[in-house]
Amino acid sequence: MKKMRLPLIVCFAIAVVGIILGSFFDLQISQGIASSTNGFGLAISSIAPTIGFCFLALISGAFIALALQKERKTWMRVLFWIVAVGGFGASVFYAGKEYFGVNGFAGAAPEFVGYLIAIVPLSGAAYLGYRLFKGNDKPYTWIVLLIAIAAVVLVLVGAVTILKEIMHRPRYRAIAEYGIDFYNWWQPCKNYRDLMGLYHLTSEEFKSYPSGHTAEISISLITLTVLPFVCPKLSKLQLPLFWGFFAFTLLVAFARILAAAHFLSDVSTGLAVSLIFAFIANEIVLRVKAFHKDEPAPEEESK
Repeated sequence: MKKMRLPLIVCFAIAVVGIILGSFFDLQISQGIASSTNGFGLAISSIAPTIGFCFLALISGAFIALALQKERKTWMRVLFWIVAVGGFGASVFYAGKEYFGVNGFAGAAPEFVGYLIAIVPLSGAAYLGYRLFKGNDKPYTWIVLLIAIAAVVLVLVGAVTILKEIMHRPRYRAIAEYGIDFYNWWQPCKNYRDLMGLYHLTSEEFKSYPSGHTAEISISLITLTVLPFVCPKLSKLQLPLFWGFFAFTLLVAFARILAAAHFLSDVSTGLAVSLIFAFIANEIVLRVKAFHKDEPAPEEESK
């Protein structure tokens, strides 16, 4: 939607400012406020992925609604079920592991408990998606939903994961505890394997750049940018919801710094990458003429 261009650009500009400031003050900021035992930071870090993946679960619920439409072709209904189950399963897996994993309250409870916690709100989100898209008869709705999923996958599996594997930036908690050297975001830590062996660390301690948690909560921004195009009920609340979740995304980013898991440039890059793909997805939806055939002509809108 055209009205989303400016909000996306403004949010991206904020992320870029964060990257610039982090380029100069990353270490000083973390030294001043970060702690691996910060309860608030760990709490937000634990629940944020669930909230972010609720939006992927919502899309999964939308596909369930479309799969139950008997007028759809069989191959389409099968595809919709596959996407729905796959999306929901991925949401539970990636959200559930954070509660009592290394980036949450590690050891406080068995890790499987995290999955039981996550599945409740994720199921609610999937049901909401089903309700929102039940009876949706736009022939291109499923394509728009796939565009949203593609943007999410490209952010999380593509950009974030690849950058982590290239840079291997040490997390601040490892720097503070073991005296590992600080690396700027543009400096790959090429001897990370030696450091893992020397200090008996896992590769997780060398995945600081960029922030996966910030990218995960940014799923909300991608979804709220694209889905209202095919869901009038969401369209009415698009901007308030977008700005509300952008504010929460900034809170999550701050919490990740507090928890000594990321630097300012890490969380800013995770946000920036997500916004880039949200903008691209929005432009694709705007520019594909087939998606606009059922829109009223300008003269009709003015009547």
